[in-house]
Amino acid sequence: MDDVVAGFMTAHQVPGMSIAVARDGVLVHQKGYGMADRESGENVTPAHLFRIASVSKPITSVAIFHLTEQGKLKLDDPVFGPGAILGTDYGRPPYKPHVAEIRLKHLLTHTAGGWQNDDSDPMFRNTAMNHRQLITWAIDGVPLANAPGEHYAYSNFGYCVVGRIVEKVTGKPY
Repeated sequence: MDDVVAGFMTAHQVPGMSIAVARDGVLVHQKGYGMADRESGENVTPAHLFRIASVSKPITSVAIFHLTEQGKLKLDDPVFGPGAILGTDYGRPPYKPHVAEIRLKHLLTHTAGGWQNDDSDPMFRNTAMNHRQLITWAIDGVPLANAPGEHYAYSNFGYCVVGRIVEKVTGKPY
C-alpha cells in the first residue's frame, strides 16, 4: 500500500493524505502519508482531518439518503434561512439572491446555482478556514450565478454544506 500511495502522491503532486480501511465496521488499517504543514515540517497522521471532496461524495450521499429513509430529511427541504435544515447557523441573513432557495436536492445534484469546481471554488480559496468560517464566508461573499435548479456546476463546496447537514441532523461530527 505504501508504494501505491507514494506513486499516487507523486503523480498528482499531493503533499499529504491519510488512509483508513475498515472491514465489517472495524478499523483494520490507518496511516498518514506526507506533510500536513510543509512550513513546520508536520507529518500527516491518521488523526488529521481533510476537507470533503470527490471521493467522499458517494459516502455523504448515502448518509443523506439513510436520513431521508428515517424521515429526518426530505430532498425538497430548504437548507439556509429560518426554518431550514441549517437555519441561520451560517452567514448573515438577509442572504444574497437565491441562497434561501437552495434545497437539499440541489446540493446533492450540483445544481445549487454556483460554487463550482474551478478557480472560484470556495473549498480551495480559503484553506485555512474551518467549515463554519468557510460556509459563512461563501454565503456572505460569493453570489450564486444562477437560481437553484437551473444550472449544473460540479461543486465540492456544495458537498461540504451537505456534510454540515449530516452533522446537524445526527448531532455527530462528520
